[in-house]
This record gives sequence, structure tokens and C-alpha cells, in this order.
Amino acid sequence: MPSSWPNRLERKRFSDALLIALTLAVGGIGSLLGYGAVGDAELLRFKELRSAAARQVVDSFTQDLARTVEAVRGAGLMLESHQQMQREAFNRYAATLAKGLPGLMLLEWQPIVPHARLAQFEAQARALGLADYRVLEPGPSPDSWMPARERPEHVPVLFGWPENASPLGLDLAFDALRMASKLEARATGRPVASVTFTVIHRRPDVEPVTGFAITAPVYARGEAGERPAVIGYLAGVIELPSLFRRAALLAERLQLDLLVHAVDPPSKEPIYVHGSAAAGPLAEAHKVEVAGRVWNVRLQPQPGFIAGAPPQVASWVLAAGLAATLLLSASLWWAQRRSRELAQAQSRLVNESERLQNIIAATGVGTWDYAFETRKATVSERWLAIAGHNGADWQPGPDYHWKQDCHPDDVAAVEAVLRAHLQGQTDHYEVEYRHRHRTEGWTWVATRGKVVRRDRTGKPLQIVGMMVEINARKQAEARILELNNTLEQRVRERSARLEATMEKLCEVQEELSRTEARATLSTMVASVSHELSTPMSNGLIASSALSAQATDFERRIAAGGLRRSELQRFVEQMRGGSQLAQRNLERAVELLRNFRQVAADQASEQRRRFELHEVIQEIVGTLAPTLKRRPQRLLLDIPAGIAMDSYPGPLGQVAINLINNAYLHAFEEGQPGELHIQARQEGDQVRIEFRDNGRGMSPEALDKLFLPFFSTKIGKGGTGLGMAIVQTLSSKTLGGSVSVASEPGQGTCVTVLLPLCAPAPGST
Repeated sequence: MPSSWPNRLERKRFSDALLIALTLAVGGIGSLLGYGAVGDAELLRFKELRSAAARQVVDSFTQDLARTVEAVRGAGLMLESHQQMQREAFNRYAATLAKGLPGLMLLEWQPIVPHARLAQFEAQARALGLADYRVLEPGPSPDSWMPARERPEHVPVLFGWPENASPLGLDLAFDALRMASKLEARATGRPVASVTFTVIHRRPDVEPVTGFAITAPVYARGEAGERPAVIGYLAGVIELPSLFRRAALLAERLQLDLLVHAVDPPSKEPIYVHGSAAAGPLAEAHKVEVAGRVWNVRLQPQPGFIAGAPPQVASWVLAAGLAATLLLSASLWWAQRRSRELAQAQSRLVNESERLQNIIAATGVGTWDYAFETRKATVSERWLAIAGHNGADWQPGPDYHWKQDCHPDDVAAVEAVLRAHLQGQTDHYEVEYRHRHRTEGWTWVATRGKVVRRDRTGKPLQIVGMMVEINARKQAEARILELNNTLEQRVRERSARLEATMEKLCEVQEELSRTEARATLSTMVASVSHELSTPMSNGLIASSALSAQATDFERRIAAGGLRRSELQRFVEQMRGGSQLAQRNLERAVELLRNFRQVAADQASEQRRRFELHEVIQEIVGTLAPTLKRRPQRLLLDIPAGIAMDSYPGPLGQVAINLINNAYLHAFEEGQPGELHIQARQEGDQVRIEFRDNGRGMSPEALDKLFLPFFSTKIGKGGTGLGMAIVQTLSSKTLGGSVSVASEPGQGTCVTVLLPLCAPAPGST
């Protein structure tokens, strides 16, 4: 063996070891690099699978939601065109509509009812077949109901489908949370979703569920020139479990947990959960617009989904090169499967797009699409109808430009808004202008559009939008503008007519007051004439008797033989007769003096100093012949010494009116009773109370007591001016006040508070 052999063997071993080491090093480095590359590819694939699966679930939910929102909008438009729809027709329409809508638990017609019309509205609802219909709200205890409390407007459920589940009569105005979305829909004129809430059932056997309502405003069909008003709301109540049923099944099949949070307004707890109640770091989040609200949809991969992306593939790469082929084949298989699933999802989106187009057509909105590269415009049949075209005889060609159909006065405004949007300054463009109609001239339209495709430089490639006819609204706005322009002139004219009417009314009232005063004076004249007849008749009889006795005595003197006893009897007869005549004449003089004072006061309204008890006694004395025939008693309690510097005429008329008013209204015919007149001095004022124990007055009559021409006995002796005159004389002439306290069956007390010294004329 040559001596150099061991060296070669060592070198071979060394080279083999070095080759093995190099192979191990290269293999290890290559395996590590392959493991890293495969691991990165698997992580990317996992994210793609997760995003694709999440998008399928979100698309499924948004499709169902879009159909539901558009269905509620369409139902609201249907109610606008059929505002006299009956209960049976509503139920049939709702049942047909709900067949293709997941989650639509209730469809309700909620009219706006002012409180003044609430009773009439309940009666009309019962006439429509809703027996025992009442407008209610939840009571203080669970499962209890009570009549709706008074508020300016009620929003009760009139029709509801299905009726056995709908809370008919529930006044939604009691809950500000539920009314928030309705008021927003009323302000914006579009469907608005409410926050989530526990759905209220009238049936206690139904388990409560979480849901929300989509509310569409319903407008009145006004006449031309009138602005349509919101007359109620069409609300669809959506159960979250039913709405998410299809999306939840798809998520479960794709091994994803589904969690939904409200963003506007934000909610800490999820409003819907399918699977785990917590979202991990791998959750896919999507924001979804829900009729004006924003929800955050999170999709958390389940352990089975994560296990579906086998991490051992990288280990297989370390073990053998064939693992790479297997990994590539598996990746290709997964890619092909994902492609098929995406194609199926795209097909479903096309079908849903066609369905949405049908809904758009049903709402009367015209759509258009314009490609800048090809200069091709595509419009819907409704767009053509708004412009007065027939799709069979006209379509916009490559040379068509929107300015051809725009009113010349509106071109500048439309162009400015459109240019700003095309340059990227606004998110969308929206404008109102006059569009050419083929046969009817110009028609007002509202159009809204948005660029949906741009190139890398920002140049627009495609823009889409909608157009709706707004002639009725523009006519209403023009009418309102015209009314506003003439409002000031009409207000001045009506104010002038009102002032003339008020002056005439004051003149009539003053004339009626003077007539009432003359009537009172005539009554006193009749009373005094009746009272004077007795003493004057007695005095006449006495003087006649004295004359006859004197003649007889004269005849006896002439005959002679007059005895002393006859002379004595003649003297006694003359004395008795003269005393009787004197007493009756003094009574007549006293009556005439009192009447002359009262009549002078009533006629002149002259101011003078007087004693209160004397004036009241004079008034009562003039009324005594009339009052003594009544079964009621008049009691006076007015102390002497209450001196007043005032107007005895108006004070007497106040007393006469209050006495007559008490005898006329306080007592039934033939009913005994008392009228007590009291007075007491309180500092520099005097309080006079006219208190009776008669029938009293109801609160309604008490509220109207001082109104002119109000009387409970018009045509039976009452003129309706007595208390109005009392108030006027007490406050304006005498400078005081009058108040009334009365209860049914407890009598009435009229209190007149007067200053001892009346104010100077013109100071009250």
C-alpha cells in the first residue's frame, strides 16, 4: 500500500464529510428557505380564504337587507297612492311582500294623529273592523297597558301584519328611542333604520326578540301648488335572527363566527351573535350601511377553519421535495375551489342586481350610465318616460350631450356642480334643473350621480346616476313663495278689517250697556209707581172721607140741635182722617225723594260723597215692590259710617244687576232662599259681598260668566250683559275689581272690592 493512500482516504473522508456537510448545509438552508416561503404563502392564502368567506357572508346579508329596505320604501309609496287602503287589502299586500323578505316580522301602518282627533280616530278604526280598538301605551307594570297619555301627536299602529303579532293601537310616541328614526325619516324623506330594541308583542306567549325597524315616511297627496305633508309612517319591524339566518347558515358552513355591533350609535355589546361571543385578532371586519345606520360585521374563523389550512405542509417541505408538489397541488385545488365559489357569488350578485333594478323601476326613478371612453350613454325606460320618449323610437347616441335636454338658464349651474365632481372635489354631484320633455316643454327633475371608475391619473372613465321627476314639489315651492310675497299685504288688510270690527263691537257694546241702564231705570220707575199707588190711594180715600164728614157736619149745624157728643165724634173723625192722610202723604214723599236720588245717580253718573249703607238701602227700597212678591229674602248687613267719594249711579247699577242676577239665576221658580249683602271696610277699600244659597254654577259656566251675551236663560229674562256690565263698571268706572266663587249646589258669592275714593277719570 502506497504511503500516500491514507492521505487520499483522509482527504476522501474529509471531502465526503465536507460534501455531506455541504449537502446538509445546502439542504438545511434550502429547506429553511422553502419552509419560510411556504409558510408565507400559507399565511397569505389563509387571509385570502378568510376574506373571501367573509365577503360571501357580508354579501348575503347586504343583499337581504337591500331588498328589505327597498321593499319598505316601495310599500310607503304604495300607501301614498292608496291612502284609503282598507285593512284587508293592507294585510294581503303585506303577506305577499313578506314571502320573499327574510326577517320581516311586522309591517305596520302608523298614521300621525293629533290629540284633538284621537277619539275620532279610534272610532274610525273600530268602524274598519278593529273591534275594541284603543290607542294604548305600556303601563307601569310588566305586561300592562293603559290609555295613551295626552301629547301633541300620537303615532298609533292602525294596520299591522300579521295582526295576531302586531301591537295594534300601540302609541309609539311614548318612546323617544323609537320616534328618533321616524323623525329622521320625516326630515330626510327617505327610509331610516332605528336602533335595535326588544320587539313588543301584545301576546304574552310570544318570546321577546331583538330587532329594529325601518321607517319610510308617507306623504299626503296634496293639490297642485301645495307642499305634501307627512301623514304617517310605514314601518317594517325586522327580527335580527331571521334577517341574519341565511348569512349565519353560510357562516356556519364556512366555519366562521358572526358578530354584529352597532356603530351609529355605538354599542358595547354585540346586537347579534352566531357562534362565539368574542372576536379575536383574526376577525374580519366590514362596515355595512343599514338605511342610515352603520353596523360593524365581524367574522371570526373557527378552530376548524384555521385547521383547514394545514401548517404541516412546511414540515413536509423539510422532509421531502415532493411535499412542495403536494403543497402546490393543494394550493391549486384550493384556488380552483375559491374561484368556483367566487363565480357562484358573482352569479348571485347579478341576480340580486336585476332584482334591485326591478325595485328601482317600481319606485319611479330613472337611471343612467355614461362611459367617457366610448361616449356611450345608457338610460332606463323610466328615464325615457320622464323625458317623454318611447324607448322603441329613441335612444341616446354617441353624439348625445346632456346640454341638449337642459334648459339654457340651468346649464351653468348644472355644469358647475358636474365639473366639481369630475375633478374629484366632491364625493357625488346632485342638482335640480329643467329637463326637456318631448311634448310638454320643460319638466323639473332632480338628478344625482357619481363617478365609479377612474384611471391612474384620476381621469373619470364611467359615471352612473339617477333622475326623478319633481314637478309637484317645485309647484308647491312656487306657491309657498307666492304666498310669502303677499303675506304682509294680506296681514295688513286683515288687521285693518279687524280694527274696524273691534271699533264697531265697542260701539255696539256701549249702546247695549246704555240700553241695559235705561231698562234698569224703567224697572225702578215701574216699581216706585206701584209702591206710590198705595199711599196715594189711602190719602185720597182719607181726604174724601173727611170731605164727606165735613159736609154732613155742616148739614147738621144748619138743621140745629147739634149735641156736644156729635161735635166730639166729628173732631175725632177729622183728627183720625187727617193723621191717615198725613202718614200716606209722608210715605209718598219719602218714596219720591229716594227715587229722585237713585234716578239722578243712574242718569247722570255724577261723582259725589255718600254713605254706602244709604245708597244700598235706597236701591233696595226701589226694588222692594218687585222683590216682595218673591219667596226669597234679602238681608242687608252694611254698617253705617262707610263714607265713599265715588259714583253712586254706577255703584247702584252694579248692585241692581247683581241682585236681579241672583233672583233670576240662583233659585228655581218658587224656591225659598236668601240673598245676603254684606260690606266691610278694609283700609282705604270696601269689600261688598253678594252671597246667595242657591243652585251655584258649574266650572264651565263660571269660566264664561263675564263674556258678553253669555247667559243660561237667554230668552227667559236674561240678556247676557249683566255680568259684563258689572265687570266694566267695577273696574273702569269705580276703579275696583269683581270676583266670583261658586260650586254646584253650594250657592254663589260675588265679591266687589272698591276704593273708598274712586280714581280720577281716565286714570284706570
